[in-house]
Amino acid sequence: MNQLWRQRIVLILIISLFASIPLIYALGGYQTISKMTEGMHTQDIPTIQQVDQLIEHNRDRANAVRGLLLYEDDRYIEQYYFSTSKAHDLRRLLNASNQTPGAVKDLLMRNDAWEADIEKVFTVYEQDNPQAAKRLAKQTTQTTQTILEDLSQIKDKLYGELEQKLELTTEMTTEYKRMCFSLSILAFLLVATTIIVFHRSKTAS
Repeated sequence: MNQLWRQRIVLILIISLFASIPLIYALGGYQTISKMTEGMHTQDIPTIQQVDQLIEHNRDRANAVRGLLLYEDDRYIEQYYFSTSKAHDLRRLLNASNQTPGAVKDLLMRNDAWEADIEKVFTVYEQDNPQAAKRLAKQTTQTTQTILEDLSQIKDKLYGELEQKLELTTEMTTEYKRMCFSLSILAFLLVATTIIVFHRSKTAS
């Protein structure tokens, strides 16, 4: 009786071991994909959104300068300072984050020169010298366009990297599913073989 129970316990342990193979593999795959997905949601996507918002606020600032000098309407000053405040908040967030790509931080440093130039435009305008402000604005036009284009290129690059990561997680999910199915079949065959062997051993004895 004791011998029979020992054989049953051994059989149960062996079956459990074989049956756990697909489960262990699936859990490992789930953790890998989960970490990649979490990284995209906590790092990649927020960075892209912040860069995108920075582009929009800088574009609004540039439009405010053009509108102010074209129409000499002080309402554009309020628009400029609102967009400037939002842009500065985003720059602080991007500079403070360890997840911000180096290319973005380098561009933010270059952006400082444009900041200084565009501030001069508003300072001169508020000193009741619109013509001088217009001349300064013309000098900053090319810099403004370059900054916006560079930010857009970086955003597109970040989107491209995110798409590659999404494709990789899709491929990994497909591969894990295929391997789990194969391992499930293998585990079933091993369990069936083990049961047959134990049954024959029991019958022979």
